[in-house]
Amino acid sequence: MIDPLTAFAVAQGAIKGVQAAIKMGKDINAISGDLMKFFEAKDVVAKEAVKPKGFAKSDTAVAFETVMQLKQLQDAEAELKQMLIWSGNDAVWNAIMLERNRIVSERKKAEAETAQ
Repeated sequence: MIDPLTAFAVAQGAIKGVQAAIKMGKDINAISGDLMKFFEAKDVVAKEAVKPKGFAKSDTAVAFETVMQLKQLQDAEAELKQMLIWSGNDAVWNAIMLERNRIVSERKKAEAETAQ
């Protein structure tokens, strides 16, 4: 699995790629790879945000760093949403969010069943 710092950098690079592609008038298929990279990297950072932290840095410093990275990626996701809507791909954005919510729900249900 990719480390959170690398994931953060990957997510930032992916969002820049999406922005550039949309500005150049590329269609949704041309940016799908960058979209997947962004969401996968964002998930790594989000998972890191809820993990117990080590003792190399102060707890507050580690928490601050992780929370700020996650906030930056959440802001980038909101910007990505707006870019897709403005480019006429709001149906694609909505379908992505619905599918993501379905997958998360199924995963949580399977984890709960396994824990019992």
